[in-house]
Amino acid sequence: MTVPFIMVLAMGFLFACGIYLMLERSLTRVLLGFILLGNGVNLLIILTAGRGAPPLTDGKNLSTEGMSDPLPQALILTAIVITFAVTAFLLAMIYRSWRLVRADSLQDDTADLRVAITKMIDSEAEASTDYDDTEFGDEAESPITGAIDLDDDGKPHEREDGEVGTDRAKSSEGMGRTGTTSANKDGRGSEGTETEEKK
Repeated sequence: MTVPFIMVLAMGFLFACGIYLMLERSLTRVLLGFILLGNGVNLLIILTAGRGAPPLTDGKNLSTEGMSDPLPQALILTAIVITFAVTAFLLAMIYRSWRLVRADSLQDDTADLRVAITKMIDSEAEASTDYDDTEFGDEAESPITGAIDLDDDGKPHEREDGEVGTDRAKSSEGMGRTGTTSANKDGRGSEGTETEEKK
């Protein structure tokens, strides 16, 4: 195994552990994961620089062939400073969380969850195209609650109730008529008793 391959394995291990720890709810583990991820990024930048000869020369051979590229090293110094700043910020958050609630783990906010679920349901309702419906307002196949009555003929459920009521009235009138006709033919009344005329 060559040295760069060992560094590649170490970089992969740091990345894997860092990402795994950053997915936890504990802020302390998130901090440790961020530190590991930062060190993995530093190793990645070192590996991109490649191998090079030291910049010191004997004063005779002044060519830059084989020298290390200084840009990755400058990037590593910048990454170290950024990692230090974010680490200090996360430490302040952990300390504040411990002082307030005596815990460093993040909890779900029920109000935020409720708002997120409501927005998701609304967006799904607006984007649903499961049926071909060209009607708007209360005439749609799946009208939105509180839909406006656009044609002033009443809501569909009101019309259905009205039609059922008129059907019942018509059927009761028809039954009354058939009862009288049957009374005339059979000589029995609507209650099944014989009429006085038959007697």
